[in-house]
Amino acid sequence: MKQTKYMGYQEQDFQTPYAKYFNENMSLIPTFVLEGLSQSPFPLGKLPPLKEARTLAEDGYSEIENGYVLEQDGSIRVAILTKMPRVTPRMWEWWFGWHGCRDNRYKLWHPKAHKSAQWQDGKDDEAYIGRTSVIQEYIGKSLEHASISFVSPLELGFSPRHIENKDKNVFICARVGYTKFPINFGWLLHQIRATKDGSEMRSRFWFGGEHIKVRGDNALSSAASKFLQTVIPAQKQKAKDLLVHCAEEMNHLAKFLPEIYEEFS
Repeated sequence: MKQTKYMGYQEQDFQTPYAKYFNENMSLIPTFVLEGLSQSPFPLGKLPPLKEARTLAEDGYSEIENGYVLEQDGSIRVAILTKMPRVTPRMWEWWFGWHGCRDNRYKLWHPKAHKSAQWQDGKDDEAYIGRTSVIQEYIGKSLEHASISFVSPLELGFSPRHIENKDKNVFICARVGYTKFPINFGWLLHQIRATKDGSEMRSRFWFGGEHIKVRGDNALSSAASKFLQTVIPAQKQKAKDLLVHCAEEMNHLAKFLPEIYEEFS
């Protein structure tokens, strides 16, 4: 099987029972996503701040479902909508636990950009909330080394009633940081909600600006955080690349998630 120019797949990657789901032929990004990208950046404040994340639990859609905003504090806010026929919210929750302990599972998700993933605690199980995934992936042309620390949706303001029915709604929430430096730089949120023909995912990212925090709970880390928040500018290219990457990986996995879930869950 041909290797991707990014990944350098190993022979053992194709000797797993799920290797048949590997497919380098990525789906085209939907037109409605590209339209949102072409209209970006949208005016300040057009995408809600992190403190209003819980509004995703409301019925209907936001004013902007695809696009990004560059805020004055140096942060970026990104939104992406992915249509997922045949997919259920429970399938996605299973995926976030299942893929994290094997590089070759992570590569299935985006064969041209994902390089590695492992749980920081080294355990080989499928729980994800309260754990940190250490990943390497390309966002645009940049190879990112990131830590994704999954938290309960309750930490982002959702109520127990919002998350109790996982046949209707699943919220994947996480703090995102660097692995090479003791710094967190943002948050991600994926809402997967049921539709008549399957599901749809509404993804949100809040990176940079006020979300930059040096890890630690002391005066020095607080001062360092405030300094970094003021000197790191909003990154337009990063917002574009993040939007494109998310649209690619979510549309790609949605194509075969029902089958791999049926076989391995």
